Amino acid sequence: MPEDLGELVRKTPLSFLGTVVRLGDSRVASVPADDRTAVVRVSEVLHAPDALRRLGGSEVTVQLSGDLDPPAVGDAAAFFTDDAVYGEGLAVREVGRLSADSVQPHVSRAARTADAMPFSAVERDLQDADMVAHADGADAVVVGVVVGLRQADTGPAADERVSEHAPDWWLAELDVGHVEQGDVTPGPLTVLYPNSRDFRWYDAPKPEAAQQGMWFLHATEGEPARWAPFQILHPDDYQPVQRLETLQAARR
Repeated sequence: MPEDLGELVRKTPLSFLGTVVRLGDSRVASVPADDRTAVVRVSEVLHAPDALRRLGGSEVTVQLSGDLDPPAVGDAAAFFTDDAVYGEGLAVREVGRLSADSVQPHVSRAARTADAMPFSAVERDLQDADMVAHADGADAVVVGVVVGLRQADTGPAADERVSEHAPDWWLAELDVGHVEQGDVTPGPLTVLYPNSRDFRWYDAPKPEAAQQGMWFLHATEGEPARWAPFQILHPDDYQPVQRLETLQAARR
């Protein structure tokens, strides 16, 4: 695997194999043609959001990176892009580029497996690495099932009553069956979480009754510590219980 492939996949939403068919041209009116634009015919989408997975066979306008030597007409490469602009077609900004040969093993592997896209395995590896790093930063990691939910008794504090961004603290009662790390005892454990759907708290885990999972817990600080010793705030603080094996394997 090229050394920087993972980083390119991490920081770009779209990559594709393509061949340069025209230089100094643009198929999107809002992206003027200049010596740093190219029209590229996509042969294979490598990773993409759902809306862009069917670009194969289409022509895409690419704003070429000023940090890379421009390709020549007829050159094939793997383009890593962001900042999509839609017009009569699609225009994207090039962030990085690798040779077509360097990513061909991923294309071949995807053809032999159930992977949806050639870089699906790369994305899984990145997700696993991020999960391990997140676990390393947690105060405790446990496997448990939600056995109770209740709103925290926040009292008459004015800021909790009137602020549209108030977290709306709730408490989840976990029955902890396994402790992977941290100073926690198996059995009942109260965990604090923001139940608000405000944008500040929207991505925080919202436990549900009877939900089983792996929970990455962080020590509660300040006034909220009176309700529970740990809290969950980050989107990755909840993981399906099957992910425990991945975490353990990565730590061996």
